[in-house]
Amino acid sequence: MRRVLIVLLPLLLAACETAPGTGIDARGGVMAALPPGGLTPASLVGAAPSAISARLGAPDFRRSEPEAEVWQYAGGDCSLFVYFYKTPSGALGARHVDARKLEGGAADKSACLAAVMARRNTPMS
Repeated sequence: MRRVLIVLLPLLLAACETAPGTGIDARGGVMAALPPGGLTPASLVGAAPSAISARLGAPDFRRSEPEAEVWQYAGGDCSLFVYFYKTPSGALGARHVDARKLEGGAADKSACLAAVMARRNTPMS
């Protein structure tokens, strides 16, 4: 039984390392990569800027502040905003995602993310 506990203990600790739904680990680190497959607005939260730019490309607009950055992606009739804040370790991590209609007001985040991805994956001729 003691040997089983010795083998399982590291696995149990690794499972607890990331706070559920945040992507930010207990040390204040951020996710270096996004999950494979389809992206959702929730899957962007907790990701490093490099992980998001690897999947969505460079933002159309970027605003930097001392402790934060805001990235804007155009999605046709909407804009997707990703808000990054510094973690305790000093790294930037995405903390919030929002979508706005071009004419003003809230837009559906999932639909806007899909529009951004479709726009980014369209071949330019």
